[in-house]
Amino acid sequence: MDYLEALSLIHKILQPRNYLEIGSRFGHSLALSEAPSIGIDPDYEIRAPLKAPTRLFAETSDDFFKRDVAALVGGSVDLAFIDGMHNAEFALRDFINCERVSHAQGAIVIDDVLPRDIAHASRERNTQVWTGDIYKLVTILRKFRPDLIVETYDVEMKGLCIVSGLKPGDPTLSEAYRDIEAGILDGHYQLDTIEEITRIVAPRPTASLQADLGLLNERRSKRSYVTGLAGASLPGYHAGTMEYRYRGIQCLKSPVDIAIYLRLLDQLRPASIIEIGSKHGGSAMLFRDMCRAMDIQARIVSIDPDQPGVPASEGIRFVQGDAANLEVPFRQHGLFDLPRPWLVIEDSAHSYAVCTSVLEFFEEHLRAGEYLVMEDGVLDDLGWSARYQGGPNRAIAEFLAKGSGSFEIDVACCDMFGQNMTYNPNGYLRRT
Repeated sequence: MDYLEALSLIHKILQPRNYLEIGSRFGHSLALSEAPSIGIDPDYEIRAPLKAPTRLFAETSDDFFKRDVAALVGGSVDLAFIDGMHNAEFALRDFINCERVSHAQGAIVIDDVLPRDIAHASRERNTQVWTGDIYKLVTILRKFRPDLIVETYDVEMKGLCIVSGLKPGDPTLSEAYRDIEAGILDGHYQLDTIEEITRIVAPRPTASLQADLGLLNERRSKRSYVTGLAGASLPGYHAGTMEYRYRGIQCLKSPVDIAIYLRLLDQLRPASIIEIGSKHGGSAMLFRDMCRAMDIQARIVSIDPDQPGVPASEGIRFVQGDAANLEVPFRQHGLFDLPRPWLVIEDSAHSYAVCTSVLEFFEEHLRAGEYLVMEDGVLDDLGWSARYQGGPNRAIAEFLAKGSGSFEIDVACCDMFGQNMTYNPNGYLRRT
């Protein structure tokens, strides 16, 4: 099986919703995509007929990634293929940039990781077949990012690597890049024989590729964190959501999620709603009035470091506090004594660290049947995941992966209008 056959199989089984390729040249690999695609090559000369809507960029990948990639592909990248400059430090930069703009459930494919002749592995091209020293990237990824799933295959002539388990906001490689680059240039990752390279790369037989892709796709399809709202219309929908007002005050709530909250309120009938992140105060007022309309006697407490500039409202208590250290406001203001059941809504900083802190706090303090809603995982599909170090989606995925069983995803809420048709994909969490 050659690399085009392998890449075709990857497209067929994973069925990405978009595709980004670095090193398109004559277009033979780009022509395999049936999803909206991006091709990057400073000297492209497309000779193969392209099946999918495709945008071509005649520039280096370094220059390309200065662009707003999410705006170009309509969200985060599902499948990326790295086949650009055949020097390890270039491929590493490409990987860092691809992971940054990818979805956590995405995959990155790297070509040229298994040369068949040591002459093919030189840093300068001296042969017709040339892999360069891309094989070093496998070692680097496994060393610096053991959290990634890095699988290699003995695809004819030059091998292939598939990386999954992505964490778009992880800074490890970018922070270590200069040291890694220096190590590459100083020969720290150099191997001198094909036997050594093969032993280190440890390829799987291509005969296992189809089954392995099936398993990868199963992992991806198990509660994917892609919001059902993703697509070309998402930026416009988001712009409208950011302008949404309630009683003349910015509310910043997706209309779809307002409907989901109505169902959840009726189901849970909370005695207390604890909102983390007050912003302008509009959402607290909305929750209060929804409860009144449904004859739910709920106390509304909204926590934020900065109090909203709205007058005191009956039935709402605005409290100063930091989402990263909730123990302080809860003890200072007697919030542990709030009547049960609780509905907690995390809508503060959205960073991975803060979301993880909130999950850990309420793992201890929520009771069985109560809810924690982690808002705005949609930022992944808006292309902003890296700004928030992976944000809510990364925090939820890693927290649930620990296997404590303290929370379960309420699929009925998340999928009320279709799978994860919400701003909060997999974010409606019920304490078990």
